[in-house]
Amino acid sequence: MIYLDSAATTKVLPCAAKAAYEAMTETYSNPSSLHSFGYEAEKIKEEARKAVAAAAGVLPEEIIFTSGGTGADNLAIFGYLQSKKSGRIITSAFEHPAVLECFRALATKFEVVYLKPENGIITPDVLKKALTPDTVLVSIMHVNNETGAINPIKELSKLTKDYTDAVFHTDAVQGFLKEKGIYSFCDMASFSAHKTGAPKGLGALYVKKGVRLKPVIFGGGQEKGLFCGTENVPAMAGWTAAINELLPTVNARNERMAMIKQRAVEKITELGGEIISPEISSPHILTAAFPGYVSENIVHFLEKKEIYVSTGSACSSKKASATFTALGLEKYSQSALRLSFCDDTTEEDIDLFAEALKEALGSLLKKK
Repeated sequence: MIYLDSAATTKVLPCAAKAAYEAMTETYSNPSSLHSFGYEAEKIKEEARKAVAAAAGVLPEEIIFTSGGTGADNLAIFGYLQSKKSGRIITSAFEHPAVLECFRALATKFEVVYLKPENGIITPDVLKKALTPDTVLVSIMHVNNETGAINPIKELSKLTKDYTDAVFHTDAVQGFLKEKGIYSFCDMASFSAHKTGAPKGLGALYVKKGVRLKPVIFGGGQEKGLFCGTENVPAMAGWTAAINELLPTVNARNERMAMIKQRAVEKITELGGEIISPEISSPHILTAAFPGYVSENIVHFLEKKEIYVSTGSACSSKKASATFTALGLEKYSQSALRLSFCDDTTEEDIDLFAEALKEALGSLLKKK
């Protein structure tokens, strides 16, 4: 099997699976319980909080655990804006649906602005033109989940602060532990465990001290009352283990993945594919278009050979791509493939993928 869909989800690392299993079978108590067994689970939760904070370059008390990246995005956007009556809110036109759908739901109360990328990214100039004195929230993703575009969020955050009193949020799900992630310059940042070698069902939101949120999930008061529900302690144990293994090797892993990506670029270009990912993009994501072909047919052709790729975001695969629309590349939206690499991806994997892709392009019918 060749798995080239790690932007959709990563394989759980052995160390993370072991830690999660031990938490499920040995420390299976509820961390809210007052007895000593409950306290053991509480310690696992707080160790995870420290691990996420260390990887993000923030304080442990600034981390709120959620059910995933979507939960973190919803808490950031709705949790902050519940106390606002009006104003301008700004996001990019190629955000993940977890952000876009929040902004669409808020359009009856706020003036919503969707920024279009220039050269594949959201530039400071684009944001500057949209900022107004009544802007209350800016949310721009760190790494685009379909093209891998890296937005200059440090500059965008500073610009927001220089010209407005708005808070700056970033969906950092595809950047956390993949790019060098220091997020303390943001007001809020969203992370997801299953994109980083840990189990599904867990995310986190960094909230800078002083930023006030209101709850979006009500219940027993967990996570400062902002995101209630019994905590996913096994996933927390797994995330701690994954972070501890991945954090020291971010640079080395990126250098290796950049070579893998370049090999894929060369192979795809040789087969007539058009690279969509911009020059400033993450080494772990590559999107290319094959004009005249239906990408879904290519995906199914490849899966018969146990080679797994994507047509775009796994969370919006049944809908038209907001990313391609924002880039003005709607004509490619039905003919694009996304490859996303992991630490296990080898050059041989890319070569075998290219051979299978060549066979697919030679045997599948083009669109009329």
